[in-house]
Amino acid sequence: MWNNLFETEYVKGQEVTPEEIQQFLTTWNEKLSEAEVDEIVSRQSNPFPVSHELHSQYQPFDPTLWVIPQKQLPASYIEFLKYSNGGEFQNGERYFQFFSTNQFREYNLAYELPEYMEAAVSFAMDGCGNHYLFDMREDMKHNEYPILVAHSGYLDYEGCVQVANSFLELCTGRTSMDDEMNKRWE
Repeated sequence: MWNNLFETEYVKGQEVTPEEIQQFLTTWNEKLSEAEVDEIVSRQSNPFPVSHELHSQYQPFDPTLWVIPQKQLPASYIEFLKYSNGGEFQNGERYFQFFSTNQFREYNLAYELPEYMEAAVSFAMDGCGNHYLFDMREDMKHNEYPILVAHSGYLDYEGCVQVANSFLELCTGRTSMDDEMNKRWE
């Protein structure tokens, strides 16, 4: 199925072995390690100069309070990983930069998703700063989560848009995520 799904395959990732899939499925949503917490904390700094009135109000967030969803990923997404571990694809104006299994957790933590959109999990971007996200606030329906899109600069449920009801529906869509986001404001 995946061989004929995308109009353009810019970069197809390696196929993932069953062992690699199992390792990924047991580690993507583990509790943050001490090293991960330390790295996240070290990136935080007060964005306001000392002379600014908001400088004294700045409070860094505490990544030890983050909750990573303890849910299964959709089978359709796992099947895609078996076909291509990450990669870049396109249908119409819809562009995908899928995370590899090695990037998946790293990118979710780097973009601080658990801080801004608890229960949303990013699995790809569109090349324009928009994240494709599994919305895990509720249980799966028909073995799928709704797919949201949110911009890196506004990772919030108020600023996101649902663009598909399933991973496959997302992959077969043809409109750009910027166009999908703009529909919200029309």
